[in-house]
Amino acid sequence: MKRRVTLKDVARFAGVATGTVSMVMNNSPLVAAATRERVLRVIRERGYVYHRAAAQLRKKRTDIVGVSTCDLLNPYFAEVAAGVEQILEEQGRVLVLGNARESPARQARFLATLREYNVEGVLLMPAVGTPRAAVDEVRAWHVPLVMVTRYVAGVRCDYVGNDNRLGSVLATRHLLDLGHRRIAFVGHNRGTSTGRDRFAGYRSALTGAGVALAAELVVECAASRQSGFDAVRQLFAAPRPPTAVVCFNDLLAFGALLGLQHLGVAVGRECSVVGADDIAESALWTPALTTVAVDAEGIGRTAARVLWQRIEDPGGSPVRKILAPTLVVRTSSGPAPRQRGKGRTI
Repeated sequence: MKRRVTLKDVARFAGVATGTVSMVMNNSPLVAAATRERVLRVIRERGYVYHRAAAQLRKKRTDIVGVSTCDLLNPYFAEVAAGVEQILEEQGRVLVLGNARESPARQARFLATLREYNVEGVLLMPAVGTPRAAVDEVRAWHVPLVMVTRYVAGVRCDYVGNDNRLGSVLATRHLLDLGHRRIAFVGHNRGTSTGRDRFAGYRSALTGAGVALAAELVVECAASRQSGFDAVRQLFAAPRPPTAVVCFNDLLAFGALLGLQHLGVAVGRECSVVGADDIAESALWTPALTTVAVDAEGIGRTAARVLWQRIEDPGGSPVRKILAPTLVVRTSSGPAPRQRGKGRTI
């Protein structure tokens, strides 16, 4: 077997000091372009592989950041992770990604593994039902922690997310302005801060317009296409179905659109639908989905920067960075049937 090429070998063949090779491997701007190219050419020709673990031991840091997502199959959380990855790459850090699949137990196992790898920091998108004790345990490890898109009540740490309450207010007011009064909410979820805040925004907008909250129009369910499909079938089996539906997220809204089409209900004319998150698929539907746009990648980028600052200043006061959503109006929402003088009886 051939002997492994070492950093000293690269330095000898390139005619430079070993420190220069290390600077090239760490993308230092202090190395001249010609020297950098000569070192990189030797690395390619000789098949040198950087021994990062040894370098980390010398620096006494790992350059590894753990990212625990609650549901990577949801395009929204995938976009958040993409934003995180972009900034970590610029920082020269490595991302270790875990998918909790909305299971606090699975999430806890992944976080314990991150501790074994001595990560520099953790970005946590809490799974449904994550208890405060689970987050407090991570904080007790004295590892910088930033909660992303969701927060756990009572935990004092950095948080970056969307103004979910405002988003639901925008969605509900839009429908109220179109003359709707029987507005359903699909996807009520008490197990996450996002679920609680989005429902609170819906309720607040109704109250502000003098419209009573109708319990039969609130559907508690998982945030999936199937749940959205089932929810509208349930709502339209009632004697007085809604004329509009606010959905917790776009996945539920897609299911609602399919359910309404299955029932023969004209979307945008007989029943309006509004989603949340504005994932890429939203604009491609027929009819195109009216939704609350959330800058998912921007949240990810901001969270990675906040974590970087916390790594550099572990004793600083916790920060909360809340990004504002916007309403994107498309063809899935329209005037209430009564206002149009035709359609279903309200």
